[in-house]
Amino acid sequence: MNVLVYNGPGTTLGSVKHAVETLRDLLEPYYAVSTIGSRALQTEPWDTKVSALVFPGGADLPYIKECQSIFPRFKRFVRNRGGIFVGFCAGAYFGSGRVEFAQGNPSLEVTGDRDLQFFPGIARGPAFDGFQYNSEKGAKAVTLRLPDGSEFRTYFNGGSLFVDADEYDNVEVLARYVEEPSVAYYDASTKTRDNGPAAALLCSVGKGKALLTGPHPEFIPRLLNKTDDPGFLKNVVEVLCQYEEQRLLFLRDIFTKAGFNCNNDFSQARAPNLTPLLVSSVPHRQDIVNQFKDSLISNASNKTAFTECTEIECEQDKFQVYNGYQNHYETAAGILRHEEPDEAIKTIIFPGEDEVLPPVEMTSNYDVAKYFRYLDPNNTVGSLLLYGEVVTSTSTLLEQNKTLLRSVPSCSLLHVGTIQVSGRGRGGNVWVNPKGVSALTVAVDLPLQSPLTQRKISVVFVQYLSMLAYCNAIFQYGPGYEDLPVRIKWPNDLYAMSPAYYRKYNIKLLGRGSDKFLVPLSEIDPAYVKIAGILVNTQFMVDKYMVLLGCGLNLNHDGPTTSLNSWIKLLNEEREAVRLEHLEPIEVEKLQALYMNNLQLLLKKFVDYGPGPILPEYYNLWLHSNQVITLNNHNNARAKIVGITEDYGLLIAKELVSGSNSEFTGSTYHLQPDGNSLDVFKGLISKKAS
Repeated sequence: MNVLVYNGPGTTLGSVKHAVETLRDLLEPYYAVSTIGSRALQTEPWDTKVSALVFPGGADLPYIKECQSIFPRFKRFVRNRGGIFVGFCAGAYFGSGRVEFAQGNPSLEVTGDRDLQFFPGIARGPAFDGFQYNSEKGAKAVTLRLPDGSEFRTYFNGGSLFVDADEYDNVEVLARYVEEPSVAYYDASTKTRDNGPAAALLCSVGKGKALLTGPHPEFIPRLLNKTDDPGFLKNVVEVLCQYEEQRLLFLRDIFTKAGFNCNNDFSQARAPNLTPLLVSSVPHRQDIVNQFKDSLISNASNKTAFTECTEIECEQDKFQVYNGYQNHYETAAGILRHEEPDEAIKTIIFPGEDEVLPPVEMTSNYDVAKYFRYLDPNNTVGSLLLYGEVVTSTSTLLEQNKTLLRSVPSCSLLHVGTIQVSGRGRGGNVWVNPKGVSALTVAVDLPLQSPLTQRKISVVFVQYLSMLAYCNAIFQYGPGYEDLPVRIKWPNDLYAMSPAYYRKYNIKLLGRGSDKFLVPLSEIDPAYVKIAGILVNTQFMVDKYMVLLGCGLNLNHDGPTTSLNSWIKLLNEEREAVRLEHLEPIEVEKLQALYMNNLQLLLKKFVDYGPGPILPEYYNLWLHSNQVITLNNHNNARAKIVGITEDYGLLIAKELVSGSNSEFTGSTYHLQPDGNSLDVFKGLISKKAS
């Protein structure tokens, strides 16, 4: 399941970063933690697919402005669906029944009732004086006392206390402020239970829960030390570092109480160090390696030559470029050690004299030689490998550094990362890709028109054929792998059958993996779960399209859904029962090479002949043939999906006669893949806001 962190007007960049990183430390791999904006909250069917919605610190008035129209969805998500609402600081004000902030101070005061009312009472603050917007001047290391009597200190900056918290039967106080607050923490004329000012609450709301904190226990001390204020470093950051273990234990306890499945091991509670990016190709393609290196340095507008490297400045990042794996790996790795991944200078190492591929000890999680062994020697696509054990994001690195991208020889680069610490998805969502997820981005070029037919190229089809290429790579991995129950969700997500559904209905797959009728269309949910998605970024450059195709595929990592190799184990149970040989686990290097091989073939066919010859293959593997859907923007008309247009790649849906699933009215609708959201679980298409 997913945990969504709101990232829109009202939030601060720091509050989102702290919330996301802490939640990943606590919850992955059991949950996929990502961000969501206000538009997606309004238009996407998130409430049917997530476990929790998190509002971080910032200011709650913009939260109201952005989300007021969907307050009923928030309430239904918690009360009826059993979802969890988490509010830190501003998010806690937002989730309460009333806000009383800085009353009597005209420059700061915010007072008024709130609609969500997960905590029915008043969130009053700042609990301690000194708050200033966009400043750390009022921040402090506040002491919290827990129900067992233990104490620890955590970050505070303008948060609330919860008035009369002990008077509500649906409220459990999880922590209290030890210091005397600056505002009153009770208003009841007759206090029956006064144990001190409430700082953190767990509220029972129908089937769900609301976890609200006035202070910021989600703030990570090591991320607070980038400041020139010695007082803040000494009185806040250094103090908080002493309580880091207690902070994590507190968070684990309160999140467990709220209903989350949490990690017990905090040994990996910080993002791993980035590692150098290693450039390589096979011996007969060393020309493209040298071309990439020379172009990268010559194209950079700002560059400085040092003894061991050349430092260049691109649009988003600085890079240090080295020659020679053996001679410079330790130096390049040392530059990255203990640096924040998104802010670090990136290091790139090209092969030196008499070197072709990086030594295996530098790529312990990826066999570069195996990748090139399975790559078609005639391939252009994927012939230049840029590999890093730990990277920020394979997509973002290329997209945001156009100088780097323009330096790549045409249609050649595959960027692979074993671990992504700033993985990126559609809508700007970010997450950590752990080991076991095949994370890659391939750069391909397309002409504006076909050299063979002179027809204009519709670049939207690249997302279709790229996912088709990945499916083909899976099925062509070897005999028996075609039984893997994977399907394409329009336009470019990969779904696999849920193991729970497979066992519940005792489905048999041997010889039937390609059967389109394994599952009735009405049973797509809960029959299928997402295991991969493709992110497409297209840039127009003079006389061609430059397209980045990023993909993260669950190969061995089951959280939060399932993985390909889990399905290999399930297929092997069937094969063993009929005395067939076991299938070997899928290896990431071979799968990625087969993906590149298939992608090159499909791209050539598409450029030469258009989408016509490719669409039948796509239809054989997608979930939607003859699916009946509802068109929200057309008076809730019912329609049946019949295909995709060959000009602009639009979804074709024919309107059905009322009460029929087979008779048509004659009306046909064309829907854009990037302008509509298809919820296969609800059979619903709704037009996104532009």
